[in-house]
Amino acid sequence: MRVKLRPISSGPTVYSVGSCVCAALLAGQAHAQAAPPDQSSASLQEIVVTGTHIASSSGLSDSPLVAIDPSQIAATGQVSLDSALGQMPQFSASQGRAEVGDVQGSTGFTGGQSYSDLRGLGPQRTLVLLDGQRMVPTNPNGAVDLNLIPMALIEAVDVITGGASAAYGSDAMAGVVNFRLRRDVEGIELSYQHGASTHGDGQQNSVSVLMGGHFADHRGSAVLDLEYNERGGITGANRSFFSDIGTFDRGVPRPPEAIFNAGELGGAVPISAVNSILAGYPGTTPLTGTGNYGGYLGLNGNGTLFTTRDPGNCVQNYLGPVNQTPGLHITPDCTTAKAYLGPYFAIQVPLRRYNLFSRVTYDVTDDIQAYGQINFMHSYAQDLQGGAFIGPGKYFNVPLNNPYVTGNAALQSLLAARINPGNGPIQLEDWLTALGPRIESFTYDDYQAAGGVKGSLGVGDLKWNLYASYGQTRFDNAQENVVHTSAIESILYGTANYQGADGKNCVGYAWNPFGSTPISPGCLAYATGTAHNTNTITQKLTDGELTGSLWTLPAGKLKFALGADYRGDSFTYSADPQLNPAFNALPSTYPPGIISPSYDLVSSTAGTQNVREVYAELQIPVLKDMALVKDLSVDLGARHSQYDLSGAANTWKADFHWVSTEAVTLRGSFERAIRAPSLQELYNPIVQAQDSISVDPCEYNSSYRTGPNAAQVAALCHAQGVPASALSSFTYGVASAPGIIQGNPQLQPEVANTYSFGAVFSPAFESTLLRELGGSVDYYHIRISNAIDNAGLDAVLARCFNANGANPNYSASNFYCQQIQRDNNGFISLGREFSLNIGSYTTDGVDFEAHWGVGLSDLGLGDHSGKIRLQSFLSYLNSLTVAGVPGVPTLNFAGGIGDTGTVAAANGTTISDLAHPKWKADTAFNYTVGPVSTTLHWRYLAAMKDLGTTGLPTVPSYSYFDLDGRWQVLDSVDVVAGLTNLFDKTPPYIASAPLRTDAATYDVVGRTYYVGFTAKFK
Repeated sequence: MRVKLRPISSGPTVYSVGSCVCAALLAGQAHAQAAPPDQSSASLQEIVVTGTHIASSSGLSDSPLVAIDPSQIAATGQVSLDSALGQMPQFSASQGRAEVGDVQGSTGFTGGQSYSDLRGLGPQRTLVLLDGQRMVPTNPNGAVDLNLIPMALIEAVDVITGGASAAYGSDAMAGVVNFRLRRDVEGIELSYQHGASTHGDGQQNSVSVLMGGHFADHRGSAVLDLEYNERGGITGANRSFFSDIGTFDRGVPRPPEAIFNAGELGGAVPISAVNSILAGYPGTTPLTGTGNYGGYLGLNGNGTLFTTRDPGNCVQNYLGPVNQTPGLHITPDCTTAKAYLGPYFAIQVPLRRYNLFSRVTYDVTDDIQAYGQINFMHSYAQDLQGGAFIGPGKYFNVPLNNPYVTGNAALQSLLAARINPGNGPIQLEDWLTALGPRIESFTYDDYQAAGGVKGSLGVGDLKWNLYASYGQTRFDNAQENVVHTSAIESILYGTANYQGADGKNCVGYAWNPFGSTPISPGCLAYATGTAHNTNTITQKLTDGELTGSLWTLPAGKLKFALGADYRGDSFTYSADPQLNPAFNALPSTYPPGIISPSYDLVSSTAGTQNVREVYAELQIPVLKDMALVKDLSVDLGARHSQYDLSGAANTWKADFHWVSTEAVTLRGSFERAIRAPSLQELYNPIVQAQDSISVDPCEYNSSYRTGPNAAQVAALCHAQGVPASALSSFTYGVASAPGIIQGNPQLQPEVANTYSFGAVFSPAFESTLLRELGGSVDYYHIRISNAIDNAGLDAVLARCFNANGANPNYSASNFYCQQIQRDNNGFISLGREFSLNIGSYTTDGVDFEAHWGVGLSDLGLGDHSGKIRLQSFLSYLNSLTVAGVPGVPTLNFAGGIGDTGTVAAANGTTISDLAHPKWKADTAFNYTVGPVSTTLHWRYLAAMKDLGTTGLPTVPSYSYFDLDGRWQVLDSVDVVAGLTNLFDKTPPYIASAPLRTDAATYDVVGRTYYVGFTAKFK
């Protein structure tokens, strides 16, 4: 991590790293930090530190505070801020799908955004501020897209760990990230940067034009910032980790040709009947075994039969496009024709973004200043997936009188051989490559207009501020190639009568669903479309505040802040009618089914939440200039919030700051914080989605069926609907199942108790070798109770089958089992998910910082030999415990890789961070000589256990090295360049991770480079 350290005596520009008091400079900055101003003048100047409303001359936070310099952000070479924050030990890597795409047909509010996630508790529990003020949420879960921040204007990023609701209200549970922007800009600054991977892809370009100056005899000032950023996409097909099925084994066991098992054919088929057909094909081998066939069957493009997913037998007679369709392979054990998803994942999502920021201030009088600003962003991102999948819960039904059924000899032979045949249609499972890939685009238009008036009352140091803002986020989500099941069914039943433009018609039995037959342009236009979903979030905010001193005590001024505010949030989500979530959406002529297999099915929704608050803060000087107490003060604060849905909530804080000696400063805080339910949690639309599951416990070879309670598990599976005849060979075969979830307006606020204690060391040794030696250590503890938790389908399934003792009697009437429905073949047709105030999260750990610098001339190497600086940030995670549904034991994620469930998407699937190393470090070694500076960065992640798999395999420790340099060519021109992931390390394999690695934590792109310049014109 590349962080700028500022000296304690720098008055209004004091922001410390971990409240580190030191004179060390930024590791990697271009030039030396200016000498601090005289202490006497600094003592007369006061600033407001993040986390409080009261200005002070110390410039120190009572809570652990880190200030990140823009050079640290630039050193990542990225066009988005999430990478820079994710490398800090205080943060979990949380990219919110901005970098990596795993959409897979999800419908909701996510895609193309980047977030900050302090302490791994979720982006919605980290409050993001811009110059100390709230930003309009860009996601109904309350998170703020970091792409909104005007990067060229960043002066520093203040990060406070621990609750800060007494100061800022809801959401500041894990802490606060405050982006401070430069106040005074004179002239024009032009910046350009280009980068790409050394693999020849993923190009990134950024351009900014920053203008500013004064007017009206310096009574007014204005700033205008224009930025353009773009990032090229990279798919898994371009990296061996994702394209090699030996490492990336995630997939769906369906080829592009429709397949079906005996139950989907309408009756059991003897193995002998299948072998009789295979005997007529060259190169086939008879299937082993006796009795009924237990695998799947399909038809090739030439009408011949093939087998797949038959335990113990290799695929027979499959003639499909294994070497033509990306991701299509026969599994290494030869049993299955499978669609591997690695080539389709966007390991870097393409992004295009425009930012505009403008601010104007004007001194109306000597005591009154008016100010206003507008912040606007337009961004566009896109994600590509392969064709949709149909299967359990989402079949294509083919009537037995369909001419492509009656005209196929192999199929007719199978139908004739059925034991106790039914008269229903054939139910097809398929990978619908013939209907085209799924392409999702995410377009955001965000703006926030703010302004106010502030000044002094002319009585003592009393100051006032009236502030208001209005902001809106507009999200447009386009989903291409929505497959209309009703149209497909009309084709399969021969009733289609579509008359398209230019003679592109689709009439009668116009498509053969077997054999991956190409579909005509007319039928493609009839059976597919593009869904357009929109989401609008609006926030109104007003705030009035009075600050100043009440009177002077022996140890200093007794200061206060008193204020009141109102915040109204609303959102409206309009889902495309093509994604209407109706189970029985098909005409009565056809069997009931899902309206579309392509994307989550979702309803429209809307809701509002309003809160009115009053707050007060008191800074009490206790002792000063005594033995072991140079300065001791206490900061007390409280806030009362009145929500129109959940009622009243109170938060408070009690902090202290103790300068014991010149060399040691102690500080600590206790905070009560809240997070009100988000608009998503309150009003989440009804979503029917394919929810991820790790395994169906009823599969014949699952650990549940082969464990010590196998008989009870089998009995429960049969009670739920798995046919007794299928139990011995039952396979679900896919990593998802249909699920349903919706919002809960009865949710209550989450509550957190947080405390921290720390020490800052600035010994100021006389020796030139140790003069810049210093450091800090901070302990933090955060406990969130009454947390809003989603009981996902995977968790519901596991608990139904007595994971963690949740169903000891293996009863089908168990609460969790009642949330699961199965069809006549035993496949999961629906799983219900829910959100309740049932969770709790607890985390604690220690942050360390150490720095040292020395001029090489002090080592006898000459006056112009330059200077070296070393700075290291180290974080130890002692615990990250998660308790969800009652009756389930708490799990400690510290030192492990696993989904904490702290963040849920609209469809109920969790999108939380995965890696929680006990030790995480970022070290920078800098050498500066004259106008040239270069820095070697070492990022370290400790080894972790994969908590999502049996046996808990260890993911090894990882180290990344980055190198960057800066050359101040002229006083007005800087040139920068850098390499990240110097040794081009590939990510580790993590069996339980959806992408088989943690793509937010580990580098999946590989070595990248960047070059750029900044030119200033006065």
